[in-house]
Amino acid sequence: MISLQDVEYTDFIYWQETENFINGVASATGNIELFFDEKVDRDSSLVIYDGKEIDLNNEHTFIDIQKEGITQLVYILKDVDGYALQEGEKTILLDTTMPDIVFNTNNQKILDVLPLEDKETVHVKIFEQNLKSIEVYLDDEQMDCEEFDVDVTSKNQSLRIICTDIAQNKLEREIKILPIKYPECLLNSVVYTKENHSNMQFESVCKQAFNLHVYCDGIYYYSLDLEDKNQVLIDHSKNGKYTFELEHKEYPQFKKSIEGSIEYSNILPIITLTPSSKLSNEDVIVKAIHNVSKLEIGYIDVDLNGIKTRYALNETIRLPAIHNQDVIYCVSAYAKDIYGHEVSDQIYVQIDKKAPSSQLFMNNERVVDRMNIKKRPSLEYKYDASNAYMRVEYYLNDTFMDMDFEKVFNRMVKDDVLKIVTYTNDVLMNLEKKEYEFVFSPDKEIEMVSKSAQVLEKDEVVEFERVWVVNDDNEVVLKKNKKHIQKVSKPKIHYTRKKNKVQIWSEDKIEYVLVNGKRVQIEKDVMGHDFVEISLKKKKTSIEVKTKHRKVLKKEEIKRSAVRITSIQKIRMWLKQIFKL
Repeated sequence: MISLQDVEYTDFIYWQETENFINGVASATGNIELFFDEKVDRDSSLVIYDGKEIDLNNEHTFIDIQKEGITQLVYILKDVDGYALQEGEKTILLDTTMPDIVFNTNNQKILDVLPLEDKETVHVKIFEQNLKSIEVYLDDEQMDCEEFDVDVTSKNQSLRIICTDIAQNKLEREIKILPIKYPECLLNSVVYTKENHSNMQFESVCKQAFNLHVYCDGIYYYSLDLEDKNQVLIDHSKNGKYTFELEHKEYPQFKKSIEGSIEYSNILPIITLTPSSKLSNEDVIVKAIHNVSKLEIGYIDVDLNGIKTRYALNETIRLPAIHNQDVIYCVSAYAKDIYGHEVSDQIYVQIDKKAPSSQLFMNNERVVDRMNIKKRPSLEYKYDASNAYMRVEYYLNDTFMDMDFEKVFNRMVKDDVLKIVTYTNDVLMNLEKKEYEFVFSPDKEIEMVSKSAQVLEKDEVVEFERVWVVNDDNEVVLKKNKKHIQKVSKPKIHYTRKKNKVQIWSEDKIEYVLVNGKRVQIEKDVMGHDFVEISLKKKKTSIEVKTKHRKVLKKEEIKRSAVRITSIQKIRMWLKQIFKL
């Protein structure tokens, strides 16, 4: 655009009224046409533009403006008589450059769209030296702006500025305001899960271009596209805490962290009940060893005869032994972590505080009270526990008798008191002690028979049979004494010799084997017989074998096999003897 300063753009009539003798009109082609008052004599007048004289002889006088910026038009106007009418100069501005408008916010240049979360101040910069006017419209409503800063909010839709310079160059610039609306996620707290995937829900379909960034334990993992979706599938491929961030795809400076998070774990918890014993006759201590990283609920139940008692998971439990009772406790433990994993354990503990029960039967009759006996009875002890064992003590007139019942009874005389004390223990050392008393009161003389046997060294067995009776004076009298001698065969000790090796074995138990006075180890052969194998290293070997049961002793002396002499050696020995003679 061309501007002729100090010259108003008007028609020729107005020009006459202003008493100006020269005026000009700028055209869109970049030329200025000069108009002169009729009093001006063109032949005697002078017009100089940019140092060059303008030819005024043509009916229409044009100045071709080619130089950008300000140029000067100098004129001296005269009438036909040569008198000066007007002289001076005009400033001509050639401005073909449109004004430039730049929008900024927080040192960031805005092109066509201003994404906005809440509110912002838009800084407007206009690059134009010959500024004439500025018009500011916010949502098509004109604003008065003393400074070029405009406050906008996410409720606004557009900001438009019209800028005009003195050369009538006009620029209109508009930016659209895009409110950034983050999709509202329904995940607003910590969610614990054992599933390897989950659906993340949003309140509505996401209309703007957002990405969902997924982080695991604070490290970026992957991204999902949320545009036109109201839910996405979150993949939990490893244990950890998953957090999320929304980011605008076109304007990544807009980010927002989602308040909630997801914690995933596929690690199963461990719980083990450890009793001090599973079978006892004393109190049992039970503890629960557990490895549950984030415990939600956990307890221990103790069930005794249908009555349950609950304890804390970290509590030490004492299962009491009940006197004279055999009870079985069912102890169960349960734990659940915040991820939903469940684990349990169960044990049974038997506490047997009940002593075994025993009974004494005499001649197939149960012994209850103090009883009289007339002759040697047949005693039988019975107890109810299969794993129990009994120890019996005999006291004759309160004197402990370290012998069996038969021998004790053989010493009894009339009115003697025999006390039998039984100690019955089970494997848990529960003890029952009972005492029984018997009074010896024979009605008449009774015989007491004693039998014994003795093995003699002469391979004979001597059997003795003695019979005693108790007379009216309460005296024990030997009535009969028999002695019977019986021959018995010696046990056989077998020798087997192979070259310089001797094998010794016997069907009887071998007590020891002495080889040259030294005891050797006894082994078992495939038949189960005692077995010894000896290598003969000396010329003479003394072997002594003794059996255990029948005390048989056998001694042998074995010579080593002679060395075989060849015929040539015999001839040499014969020649040596001849020459010696």
